[in-house]
Amino acid sequence: MSLLYNTKIKIRNFLGRDSFLFTTLEKSFDWIKSFIPFEWRYNPEYSEFKKFLEESQYWSKEQLDFYQYEKTKAILEYAEKNVPFYQKRFADYGVSSKDFVNLSDIKKFPTITKEDVRDNLDEFLSKEYSKSKLMYVTTGGSTAIPFGFYQPKSLERIDLAFFSHHWGWVGCKLTDLSVVLRGEFVGNEKKFFDYKPSKKEWRFSTYYLNEKTFDTYFKKLNEIKPVFIQAYPSAAELFAMFMLEKNLKLTFKLKAVMLGSENIYDEQIDLIEKAFESKVHTWYGQAERVCLAPWSKNSRLFHVFPQYGLTELLDSNGNEITTEDETGEIVATGFYNFAMPFIRYRTMDLATHTNQQSPDGMNYRLFKRIEGRLQELIVTSSGRLISMTAINMHDETFDNVRQFQFYQDTPGKLLLKILPNKNFTEKDLMRIYDSIKFKLGEDTELEIKIVEQIPRTKSGKLRFLDQKLEIKNWNKIEKIR
Repeated sequence: MSLLYNTKIKIRNFLGRDSFLFTTLEKSFDWIKSFIPFEWRYNPEYSEFKKFLEESQYWSKEQLDFYQYEKTKAILEYAEKNVPFYQKRFADYGVSSKDFVNLSDIKKFPTITKEDVRDNLDEFLSKEYSKSKLMYVTTGGSTAIPFGFYQPKSLERIDLAFFSHHWGWVGCKLTDLSVVLRGEFVGNEKKFFDYKPSKKEWRFSTYYLNEKTFDTYFKKLNEIKPVFIQAYPSAAELFAMFMLEKNLKLTFKLKAVMLGSENIYDEQIDLIEKAFESKVHTWYGQAERVCLAPWSKNSRLFHVFPQYGLTELLDSNGNEITTEDETGEIVATGFYNFAMPFIRYRTMDLATHTNQQSPDGMNYRLFKRIEGRLQELIVTSSGRLISMTAINMHDETFDNVRQFQFYQDTPGKLLLKILPNKNFTEKDLMRIYDSIKFKLGEDTELEIKIVEQIPRTKSGKLRFLDQKLEIKNWNKIEKIR
């Protein structure tokens, strides 16, 4: 497999990534790859980790805590020995890996931010790794911070094992035929679909999905009859809206609709499950691969994988959250990226704690909700921060709206862009204004603008809030219900 991959990279560098010849050759490489059994492509890490996850998912809390201690201790010792940034930062804070005696000792060590990594990229790289042997990963994420970092190729195989494991909770395999409504495939006005044989994925362009093209998309979906669908929540929601408006039903049974990479709200889930007549499965994760938390088979609770990393949930003063329904920032330490360790990494992502137990019998930490990212908080003129979860409507407010997006570049001023459906009236406009304004309060002005389209990010995502303000604290989050 490495020979095939390296050959492809050399050809790409010679011909250019966007050349017609390379695109054709890349397709050929992918077809060749599809004939190689999945487990063979990613051995040994994939198979080993998949087996390990099956064995450890029902470990006792004591067993899981010991595993986390051993993995955290290993990454701390390694970073202290091989990574210049941590050598200096630990010394500045007067701590050493020897100070890590139990899991709670992680609080003795400093946190790191995206800016730390961005501004000291070479210092974060282990002296034992060469850049040429690593993957350079960039992520737009949900913040305005440009961000890139390095990872060993083995992390992809480990990640696949985790996904294979938790997708299996809803009866799906990575090797099952699927339809993908994400941002990997842009397409054009004549080509809405593309097949990726090595992954058995039909990729549907989210960029050209609209009222005029929907019938073509729906027909193609029924022709393919995938085992499951992978999608951004916003794309699946739009597809589901069209289905319900046209009173259409699938001609086959889906096992699940897999939703990831965007925040997800209860109203979206209910609508998607109603239209597709299928269970929704989702997860929280990030390109930095420090924390992974999927829903379990029998709940909508996020189960934080203790085998993936050490995850903390901290309030604005850096204290661990243990109170039911309290919200904090996810701070995590990844276990497997020794090339560029992320230790106590501030994700800028928010979650809501719960003391509930897993209905599926796992001794994992649980999050009730992923409340939203710091860049998905509205800032009022008085400095209050309002979560997008608080703006969610539990009534008919947005019934005649296809999509919407908030935009903010000034505290206390909010623009709401609306893409209406054919039934939208002035009455809908007034209802939306009154409902949103009531939730925002007197310290925020609201303007509504009807638009013909709402642009997606380069990766095909739809942000519910295009936030241009930099937000660094959340101790004033409004939890309006």
